Amino acid sequence: MDSALQVDRKILMALANEARLLSNPPGQIPPGALAGERVSRQQGRGLNFDSLRRYQPGDDVRLIDWQATARLRAPWIRLYNEERERPVFLIVDQRLDMFFATRGQTKSVAAAKIAGLLAWRSWHDGDRLGSALFSDTKYNLQKCRSPRTSLPAVLDDVLQYNQQLPERYPDETPATVTLSHVLQHASHLIPSGSWVAVISDFHDLDASGEALLAALRRRCEISAFITLDDLHLSLPEQGNLAASYQGHEAAFSLSPGLKNDIQQSITARLARLQNRLTRLGIRVNQIVVTDDLLKQLQKGV
Repeated sequence: MDSALQVDRKILMALANEARLLSNPPGQIPPGALAGERVSRQQGRGLNFDSLRRYQPGDDVRLIDWQATARLRAPWIRLYNEERERPVFLIVDQRLDMFFATRGQTKSVAAAKIAGLLAWRSWHDGDRLGSALFSDTKYNLQKCRSPRTSLPAVLDDVLQYNQQLPERYPDETPATVTLSHVLQHASHLIPSGSWVAVISDFHDLDASGEALLAALRRRCEISAFITLDDLHLSLPEQGNLAASYQGHEAAFSLSPGLKNDIQQSITARLARLQNRLTRLGIRVNQIVVTDDLLKQLQKGV
């Protein structure tokens, strides 16, 4: 098996130790951190009941437990601690457009590894984990459950969808599943207060997708991981190039002027995409598939 074209279970399992080197997702309380007197920045976090104690002068009367007070014939109040668990939901693109690379690993392999690293990070943090894996023709959803239950299912989906790509590539099956389609069906499974990671090249992000992301952002934190091949940065000054896409083939001679036009076009497209996502309040991470993924995630997550 060519690890540049697809991942296997051994590769995903080996990411467990690397995931320990990642920081917590945005807004996450690190394990063992002490709660201070501050306003929580974590959307959707609640308070967990901790214990009862006798009422003392100055306590908030709204905390009185009336059932315990009636039973014990003295005022008692309920004590709470801050909920530290945050659901993590991964949306992972494994469509044919992601099965591309000019050198090194494909965008689909990079996306699968990023998903694996984030899933293992969820495991280490004890956070509930859910996912949406999708190809050009189907998708599979996993509800947010305890990492012990959900991690095997999420990794199985990553393997299944990633390993199908080399077999499907020659057929270039027309796409019937869009990013908007997946966002629409996944949104109702994502609990409020979740951290959502969308791993894709976002080539078909449209107005409907932006609206769905905006609605999701109002109740969740979202990070976008834009996977890209740095072809536009590594083009030769001149030579002959050939390309094939969905049955269409083209060959052309590269000149310094054309190279500059290609670089400017791709750079402008990436800048527009980043601006569109940033305006929605989404944290944007551009992931170059030929560079060290872990180091890029350490900078951006």
